[in-house]
Amino acid sequence: MASQFLDVSPGQAARVVFSHNLAFFTGHAAPQYETLEEQSKAVLKRYDQLFEQFGLLKKNIIYAACFLKNADDEKDFIKVYTKWYDPKNPPAGYTVSGIPIQHSPVGDNVLIELQFIVATDPEAKIKRYDISNGCRVAFYDGMAYFTGHVSPKADSAGSQMEGILHRYEELFERFHLKKKNAVALYGFLKNIDSYEETMKVLADFFGTNPPAGILVQACPNQNTSFGPRIEAEVALFVAIGDEPDLVRREVMPGMSRVVEYNGLAWFSGHSNFQAADLKGQTEGLMKRYNELMEQFGYKRENIVMSYGFVRDIEQYEDFEGPMKTWRDQMRPPAGVLVEAVPWGEGNQVELQFIVSLDD
Repeated sequence: MASQFLDVSPGQAARVVFSHNLAFFTGHAAPQYETLEEQSKAVLKRYDQLFEQFGLLKKNIIYAACFLKNADDEKDFIKVYTKWYDPKNPPAGYTVSGIPIQHSPVGDNVLIELQFIVATDPEAKIKRYDISNGCRVAFYDGMAYFTGHVSPKADSAGSQMEGILHRYEELFERFHLKKKNAVALYGFLKNIDSYEETMKVLADFFGTNPPAGILVQACPNQNTSFGPRIEAEVALFVAIGDEPDLVRREVMPGMSRVVEYNGLAWFSGHSNFQAADLKGQTEGLMKRYNELMEQFGYKRENIVMSYGFVRDIEQYEDFEGPMKTWRDQMRPPAGVLVEAVPWGEGNQVELQFIVSLDD
């Protein structure tokens, strides 16, 4: 099942990559407009155009990853977004503070970057549950895609992580899922200093079957009825069935290095501590991914999606330069790049890939 890398410009990420019944979009922004509401409308209008161009349907959006300059302003995005998506088929997703690249030829104040995962089959059978301002979980093609969950009634980040995972246990029972079948985890913290306590909770919860994942400082929305108490948000993607055919590679406490499922390999986020600056760390990451690709039998040209999280978005060119040189020029992945603090003293970047297995 060959992947399709569409709307590729020299040196740039693909606009969208089709692979294994999914379309992975590059994150889109609209900095030529002033307010978050205006930028949100423009981004969604652009997606209307792209869906028409690539033969995709709004009702088939499975997942939305929304990175805002300030997630506390989420209401200004939501009031536009809920009027835009198909009300009978709302996506699952998350919204957190992840500062997009701030400088472009058409504007210097990017307030939103929005990325979609969409089913490519016009007749896709997607089951959605708890439909209200989005959906709690979307089931499609053997995977359950959960909206990001929080547990703000506890005080510490570790206690909140325990509450989030307890809620997932309840949801797994309700939807006949098993935590041993978790494929990917996207974890966002208010403060990266809580990384170790939250990672311990994840390790205890998943045991010998941890998902691939990322855990970075990308503050969830604090402007809620609970007040500024939300320390963590976690979104899980879980394989459906009793014994799905998935493979974990290099299981570590709390996360697997890679989880293979349904023709895709989901990496955990990787960092490189050997260099002092972002450019050097990115170059080191590229070398490490070369080793991992060879070790696991993957190909660079089959990377379909990348998520880059850098400590300082003003230095984005020091990431983009090595990345442009390293990635396949004819088959570059779709991608997201935002400011979100990775764990570790001096760590400047965390990078996660999704790779097609059988192109």
